[in-house]
Amino acid sequence: MPSLAKAYIAMIAAVAAVVLIVVASRWNPESLGRFFLFFALAMLASAMKIRLPGFKTTISINFVFILIGIALFSFGETVLIGLGGASVQSLWKTQTRPNAVQVLFNAACLPVCTAAAFWASHSVLAMLGLNSLAAMMVLGACVYVVLNTGLVSLVIALAEGRPVAELWSSCYEWTFPYFLVGAAVAGLASAASHGTNLGVTLLVVPVMYFVYVYYRMHVVRVVLENISSVSREDQTARAGA
Repeated sequence: MPSLAKAYIAMIAAVAAVVLIVVASRWNPESLGRFFLFFALAMLASAMKIRLPGFKTTISINFVFILIGIALFSFGETVLIGLGGASVQSLWKTQTRPNAVQVLFNAACLPVCTAAAFWASHSVLAMLGLNSLAAMMVLGACVYVVLNTGLVSLVIALAEGRPVAELWSSCYEWTFPYFLVGAAVAGLASAASHGTNLGVTLLVVPVMYFVYVYYRMHVVRVVLENISSVSREDQTARAGA
């Protein structure tokens, strides 16, 4: 791996370490039982992952729980959901065994994205004098999606020498519909569960499972179509020769 890529990963890891220090210093959950239930659901969601074509990375539905966490939980609780989700997503049933650097980057990337989304959706709106759940969810989702796809695209560009703009565009194109549906579900669940009632939030799991299954089938279909197209072009080229 190029030195520049290693330096970039080390920088993201350092930022994540600072975030976790802040989490530890401000840890004050309102209800541990409520948090652990939600955390367990988020880890289950993290195991539902899809490998993006052309990328050595995956996406999962854990971002839905991160967005809900932004609305219903504290900063520390939400960041831990991101950290736990990144760990499960990186280590659970991987096609190839990830190396330590990959695990480090993934474990650092999601807490950083989660912290940035939480800060933007709370602090920025507070500075503007706004108290809107809808605005909070929209801003948090935008920051999370842009930062997550950007950080992942940049590390791949540095590691493989590929154009970052092209990678970011491709990553965004693949993930945007998935994130859009997930953000809508998260917003509805947060609005219905605002306060101490998490009953409606439990319905997110089956809903997002069906979204996950549909999107996974879509990705597989596109990959098979691309393989079939390449095969036909190869056969045409051989016939012409």
